[in-house]
Amino acid sequence: MASIKDVAKRAGVGIGTVSRVLNGEKGVSAETRENVLDAIHTLDYKRNSLAVSFRKNENKIAALLVPVIDHPFFSKLAYYIEDELDKNGYSLLISSSQNSQSKEYAMIEKLKKKDVDGIIFVTHYDYKDEELSKYPVVSIDRHFDNVPFVTSDNFDSSVRACEWLVAAGCKKIAYLGGKTLVESEVMERARAYRETMKKYGLPEIVQCEVVIHGGEQPLVEALFAAHPDLDGVFVSGDTMTNLIFRHCERCGIAIPQRLKVASYDGVQVKTGEMKDKIAYVEQPVEQLGRETARALLKKIRGEEVPLKTVLPAKFVQYDVKSVSLSERSAK
Repeated sequence: MASIKDVAKRAGVGIGTVSRVLNGEKGVSAETRENVLDAIHTLDYKRNSLAVSFRKNENKIAALLVPVIDHPFFSKLAYYIEDELDKNGYSLLISSSQNSQSKEYAMIEKLKKKDVDGIIFVTHYDYKDEELSKYPVVSIDRHFDNVPFVTSDNFDSSVRACEWLVAAGCKKIAYLGGKTLVESEVMERARAYRETMKKYGLPEIVQCEVVIHGGEQPLVEALFAAHPDLDGVFVSGDTMTNLIFRHCERCGIAIPQRLKVASYDGVQVKTGEMKDKIAYVEQPVEQLGRETARALLKKIRGEEVPLKTVLPAKFVQYDVKSVSLSERSAK
């Protein structure tokens, strides 16, 4: 097996020059760099990445903290984060921590001890006393003091969804969502709903509480028990939208003829039974995952990262007119 010394000898340069080429450092002429790369290719030189990591005090391991992993949005997000990190030589450690904040504290300790190189937070918990900004940490949606976060344009895209419900003729529109314990861009969806209702002089009907993933059913039941005459709902996420769909099936409420629904996320809604019956804001999940992974890698390398990165979301609607026509023909 060829060594770095063999590469240096064949290229006619010193070991330090080969090392600079391997690390992508400046200060090497284009001709010399080409000679070194030719020597690496000819000798089939394989770098010992583990040894390099030890010398740099890196493990090439990043962590992702999510509430639950058996969730369509989080699992898809984790896939793209892992794929982007893998392309850059990093492995991903995933912790599902909804019911155990101690898992997250344990991961923060690993970060402090440099057992992991960085953490991506998608958490329900706050860490005001941890000074996370001192470490390679990036968040999705969640706000921590001076910690960069990546998000979609929650407010603007939610306004589009709510205005679509109004334009569809809905007069009694509710908002259904979960409340976060940590400041989060997710709550911009509720703000968009309230401002849209105020703009059009419509009543506010808000069902928004702190709820764990998997415990959303009582919120859905409570909303329809209190307001059986709803004609529109804007929902903060696909999981609750799916529960609304099932509730309406059981109760004989036709979607979209009697009740029109707009959902945020779009992971579950755009396929299966709900397709073409529910409008949705489609988050750019792949872009969210990859941009977050890239931001974390920059933090690990000590590079500057914007405090807030906002990615555009797409509102996808079905044809309200065709639904109205089908209603009239059915009569």
